[in-house]
Amino acid sequence: MTAVRSTPARMTPAPRGSLRHPQLVSRICIGVLVTILFVLPILYVLMIAFESPKHFLNSPLTPGSVIASNFSQAWSQADLGVQLLNTVLYSVVASALSTFGGLLIAFPIARRLLRGHSLLYTFMFVGLFLPFSVIPLFAEARMLSLYNNRPGYILLHVEPGLPLAVVLLVAAIAAIPAELDEAAWMEGSGYLAYLTRVVVPLIRPALLIAFLYGLLNVWNDIIGPVVLLTNPSLFPVTRGIYNFFGADESKWTLLAAGIVIASLPVVILFAACQKQINRASLVGSVKG
Repeated sequence: MTAVRSTPARMTPAPRGSLRHPQLVSRICIGVLVTILFVLPILYVLMIAFESPKHFLNSPLTPGSVIASNFSQAWSQADLGVQLLNTVLYSVVASALSTFGGLLIAFPIARRLLRGHSLLYTFMFVGLFLPFSVIPLFAEARMLSLYNNRPGYILLHVEPGLPLAVVLLVAAIAAIPAELDEAAWMEGSGYLAYLTRVVVPLIRPALLIAFLYGLLNVWNDIIGPVVLLTNPSLFPVTRGIYNFFGADESKWTLLAAGIVIASLPVVILFAACQKQINRASLVGSVKG
């Protein structure tokens, strides 16, 4: 008998148009989207900041001769030095208060120490998507004597960052073992002492994220200074930059230079905290 040889099944070749490297293609697509949505606008603002007004009006899409005096003019004409100090004060204090308040609210929600904790958490979560209500905030500022003063401006900017802080910290605190709470109560530890000595070190990445995004929210606010402040000595940097945009004539090159000056401290801060931000996550930032 003759042995019958079995021929191995041939693999049908993949069509030439198929994607052989899906990860590479996805990375290229993400890189193109990031470049179009983020990198190109930033480069365009930088290009305008170094141009002369005449060249920008004649050819707004092409670079011209480099003029660094736009930054000095923007600094002096908008009084950005004082306004940057005001912005640092407003953003740091308001974000610190919102983060601390978020911690005090998030712990009883995460540990279910309050009646209606789920409803309270739902309110905070919905607050992330609510728009900035200017008219009620203006009426509240006038009634409570919070209009056109530094303490009032800071207090009125605590609320926008509070919902995000609560949502972030609830997830982080929920990952802490409840046995630590019981051990602390048995040793006679106080409520605030337990939060500051035990909880805060364990959820430090989440606290940092809540603080940074609260700071960014106050730093970039343009509606609040226009509505709540009238004294030029109290203006933050966004209100000073707004003065370059007029009804009759807009100083576009100085406006771009002011935007670069105002954005640079936040960019440096986020770049310095990049490692801590990458380590943090909503659930996995705490190891039990």
